[in-house]
Amino acid sequence: MDLNYKTVNIFPSIIHQFDVNGFEEIQDDLINYVYQYRNTFPKSESISNRGGWQSPSFIVANENDKLENFLINCLSEFPPIKKSVQMKIDCWININSPSSFNVKHNHPNCDLSGVLWIKCPNNSGNINFSNPSDFQSYNQVESYTNEFKNLYNFYHSCSFKPKTGRFIVFPSHLEHDVDVNNSNEDRISISFNIQLQ
Repeated sequence: MDLNYKTVNIFPSIIHQFDVNGFEEIQDDLINYVYQYRNTFPKSESISNRGGWQSPSFIVANENDKLENFLINCLSEFPPIKKSVQMKIDCWININSPSSFNVKHNHPNCDLSGVLWIKCPNNSGNINFSNPSDFQSYNQVESYTNEFKNLYNFYHSCSFKPKTGRFIVFPSHLEHDVDVNNSNEDRISISFNIQLQ
C-alpha cells in the first residue's frame, strides 16, 4: 500500500526554555542572597518538598530587590507573551540539600509556572513532567515506535536536566516532580507562578 503520510500536532503542552547569557556574573550574588534569605526565614515551608528548605511565597514587584529585579527583567523579556498582557508573579526559593526531593504536584490558581536554576551540581535531580493524558493514551504511547515517540516527544513522562542560569516555564496544570539530589551539595532554584492578566 502506497501512503502519503504526515503528522499534525494539535493542543501541545508547551515548555519554554531559555538561558540567561552571562549568568555567572550574578550567580554568586544570588547564592548569597538565598542563604541570607534563609537566615531571615529559617523555618521551611512544607508543600511538595521532602527535605531541604523552601521559603514562604512572595510577590515579585520590588525592583530594588536583587532577586526580584532579576526575575522582573528576565520574565519581562519572555518572547511569546504579548506586550499588552500583564504578568503577576509570585515566587519562592528552594534549597534542596543532598537527599531531598519534591513529590508530584501541580500549581493551581495560576496560568504558567516555572523554575530558574541558580546552582545545580551534577546528579542534583531532574524535573520530570507527567503526560496529562497518560491514563487515556497509555496503550497508544506503548504502541508507537521509539523513533516516532522521540520525534514528537510523546511519552508517559519527560525529564529536564537542570542547568545553571536556565529558566523553564510550563503550563501550571502539568504535574511534575523533582528527583532526589544525589550530589554532595545544595541545589538552589527559584520557583514561580504567573497569572496572565
